[in-house]
Amino acid sequence: MKKLGDLLLPDSLQWSDRYACPPVTQTVVQTLAGTPVVFSTPQVSGWPLTLVAEENVTWLDQVTVDQVMVMASQPGATFLLIWEEYACTVLFRHQEPPAVQIKPLWPHHNQFIGTIKLMAC
Repeated sequence: MKKLGDLLLPDSLQWSDRYACPPVTQTVVQTLAGTPVVFSTPQVSGWPLTLVAEENVTWLDQVTVDQVMVMASQPGATFLLIWEEYACTVLFRHQEPPAVQIKPLWPHHNQFIGTIKLMAC
C-alpha cells in the first residue's frame, strides 16, 4: 500500500531517489596544522523523496491530481507517507519549484503523469 496522508496512491507509482540518500552526512574541516577533522552524523531527516508517475508505467487520475494539488497548497503542512513497509512524515519541497509538476498524458484527457517532490521531516 502507498498513501500520502489519506490519499491512496497507485501501486505502480515510483520513488525515484529511494536509494540515493546517504544514511550518514559528513563534513571535513582542516585544522590550522592541516590535519583533517571529520564530523559524521546519521541522516535522520531532510532527504528528498521524489514520487514519479511515468508514461507507460503509472497514470494519475484527476481526483488524485486534485488532492495532491490541495495538499501542496498548504504552507508548512506535513503528511504521513506510507510506502509499503516504510512510513515517515513528509512535506512538499517548495524550495525546489515546482513541488508538483503534472501534465496530461494526452491533451484534454483525465490521465496524468508527473513528479511530486517531498522531503522527510
